[in-house]
This record gives sequence, structure tokens and C-alpha cells, in this order.
Amino acid sequence: MTYYLQARLTFTCDNSEMNTDEAFDVFVDAVQEQLDIIEGLDEGFIDPDITVGIRDRWVEFLIGINAGSLDDAIRIFLPNLRCALHAAGCGTAGWPTFKPTTQTPEVHKAEVSV
Repeated sequence: MTYYLQARLTFTCDNSEMNTDEAFDVFVDAVQEQLDIIEGLDEGFIDPDITVGIRDRWVEFLIGINAGSLDDAIRIFLPNLRCALHAAGCGTAGWPTFKPTTQTPEVHKAEVSV
């Protein structure tokens, strides 16, 4: 079964030179690129999409996950999202990047029509 899950994360950047709308947009593009790479590697990871609030520094992720249950889908969703964020430089020690202020995002089933 395919579960469409979504989660919203907010971010902060402790480097004032990098804390610009343009830099956040570049970061978000890098996260989307990493999600697309994961999609290409795992047929159970479907159509990752993001919605962004540039000025407020939030990103909402919507990803389809093939899994046997909602709990299994969440277990697949979260580490893959974390992987994409890390690959884009988020939370990597010593890198002047954006860091999530949301430590445990609320993941819930999205109402989508396919």
C-alpha cells in the first residue's frame, strides 16, 4: 500500500552571512535533489515534493511510501528524510548550514488524490 506522508520542519541558521533567503532557497533545492536521488534508488519512495516558506524558513515534505502499514511507512519516511537533509549539509558539524528547530516532526497521513 502507498502511504502519502507529510511533515513540516522549520530551520534556523547560526551563520549570519548564510542566513539569507537566497541561501535558504539553494539549501532547499539541494534537499529536493537528494530526495530525487533517493527516489531513483528505491522504488518504494515515491514522488517526493516540497513546499517552502522562504522567509519563515520552513519546508513541508510530502512523500509517498510503499509499506505494509502506516507505522512501517513512517519508519521509512523519517530516516530517508534525515538522509536527504544530511546529504544537503543540514546538521553537519562545522558547515555553516541551516539546522532544523523541529526536533521531532509530526508525521501524518496526507489527504491526496492520485
